[in-house]
Amino acid sequence: MDYPALLAVLQQHANLERAVPMQAYMKHRFTYFGIGKPQLARLCSPFFKGAAKQPVDWDFVRRCWDDPNRELQYAALEYLKKMQQRLTPQDIPRLQTLITEKSWWDSADVLDRIVGDIALRYTEVNTVLLAWSTDDNIWLRRVAIDHQLLRKQHTDTALLEKIICNNLGQKEFFINKAIGWALRDYSKTNPEWVQGFINRHRHKMAKLSLREASKYLPPKVV
Repeated sequence: MDYPALLAVLQQHANLERAVPMQAYMKHRFTYFGIGKPQLARLCSPFFKGAAKQPVDWDFVRRCWDDPNRELQYAALEYLKKMQQRLTPQDIPRLQTLITEKSWWDSADVLDRIVGDIALRYTEVNTVLLAWSTDDNIWLRRVAIDHQLLRKQHTDTALLEKIICNNLGQKEFFINKAIGWALRDYSKTNPEWVQGFINRHRHKMAKLSLREASKYLPPKVV
């Protein structure tokens, strides 16, 4: 992957006026070129064409992650999504580094699907996810909680319950929100299981988690 060429293209399309509200929205944690997600996808597309036929270029990902501008991290995530079927358990340590560096919800909420896809294909990764669910790093815990989003009937409910239970009783917003999202998403497939989980653990669940988890459940049983 041609990192210098991609960087040059993004610099050419920088919009400093638009960058100001983007930085404010992210609480000034990152600097921005001022390129929105749809435009960024269009600019990256020629670089990623045919990438999935090649080995994963981790040097490219690393250089994107080291760049101060957030759009380069987004570009790396888009690239990893393109390469998803080539990722294996051997890539988990590198993905863990990405989760724990320049961490925020926007990167974690892409990496959880990428990690989750690996775990679905290689169930030995579940051991790693269980370990992440009790880690001191909240972003590893968030990825563990939400890695099964959109799995529907392929959801491992025993694993989901263990991971969520490892995170009940927390005051951390991003953890309690993640718990609610995981349960809300699965409630579209198996509302009875989600209601049962709530019945078993309601006394330990944060109000935010309960509100999110109950969103699609029939009112009569919430």
